[in-house]
Amino acid sequence: MVLLAGDLVEKGRAEAFSPAFKLLREKFSGSVFVGVFGNEDWNREAMVKLYPEVVWLDDSVFTGDCSGGTVAVVGSTGALDRLTPWQRRNMPWVLDVFRRRPRVLEGLLREARREADYVVLLTHYGVARATIVGEDPRIHPYLYSSAMERMIARARPDVAVHAHAHNGKPHALVNGVPVYNVSLPLVKRIVEVRLAGRRRLDAFF
Repeated sequence: MVLLAGDLVEKGRAEAFSPAFKLLREKFSGSVFVGVFGNEDWNREAMVKLYPEVVWLDDSVFTGDCSGGTVAVVGSTGALDRLTPWQRRNMPWVLDVFRRRPRVLEGLLREARREADYVVLLTHYGVARATIVGEDPRIHPYLYSSAMERMIARARPDVAVHAHAHNGKPHALVNGVPVYNVSLPLVKRIVEVRLAGRRRLDAFF
């Protein structure tokens, strides 16, 4: 299973992901691709149309088999503690979405826990303060959600994967939950995540 943690293109240019996706399909032939939208992937309809092979998640769940076990991926763009200046000007309503989303995702995680062997939270925005350390502290509220971090501590998925923080840290624990920042400018590689030492996910971007 290959996870795509958003910001796959810049400025909504959906077609720009095509060369990278071609390479990914060749490298991981036969794998399921599961993705979420980043803030740069605002042309969502085009992303879905151009890359139908990807299971796109937007506050939703995909459950699939991975090396003999079932893995439920709860996926979302995520939330922020504070709207960016652009968001305040152009989409102030998204603040209500950010406030509701942690509870929505918590419900999905708990439901997934009852149905799958492993549960993964996949977001674009950061979900742990420890994985954005290294960024300018003044922009931390624009990089992650403290409410999402508290939610992870309660719901305890097996692993959480995010991107967005290009200068953060690649790994941290939240109440024992491994959190991976797989932002490509930070890690500069495909990140392999092993669940319980037996089954494997490939987390990308």
